[in-house]
Amino acid sequence: MNYIKHSTGFLVVRTARSMRKALDTEFAEKGITATQFMVLDALMGQGALPLSEIGRKIYLDKPAITGLADRLEKDGFVERRRSSDDRRVVKLHLTAKGETVHRELEPLVIAVDQDLTQILSADELTAMRNSLNKIWKHADGNLDA
Repeated sequence: MNYIKHSTGFLVVRTARSMRKALDTEFAEKGITATQFMVLDALMGQGALPLSEIGRKIYLDKPAITGLADRLEKDGFVERRRSSDDRRVVKLHLTAKGETVHRELEPLVIAVDQDLTQILSADELTAMRNSLNKIWKHADGNLDA
């Protein structure tokens, strides 16, 4: 038997990719991807964050977050600014355009999630989310969090 296709990690990744693809389809007309939206979401209400902090929040490495920031800046969703406290630190700031797009797309995130999980009862969905968080905390070495 090919165990990898039945492993929890494979099933989670496959599901996440399908969900991201559904979001990418919904977001296409706004010229943004689900991964780029994650950056906007991390910045929403935060004012500004260093690239390294955004990477930690959305679990992406430095090269990936740098590329996302480049594209988001080019499209006018964010601005890069040097920190006034430490000139070596570059922070991303959400622009008015970025805030507007976030507000427009956030309901789509909720709708796609609800659409794709509607096949589960409320108890099943809660149990699945709790189980995934428990597995993630264990994998991250932080079971007490």
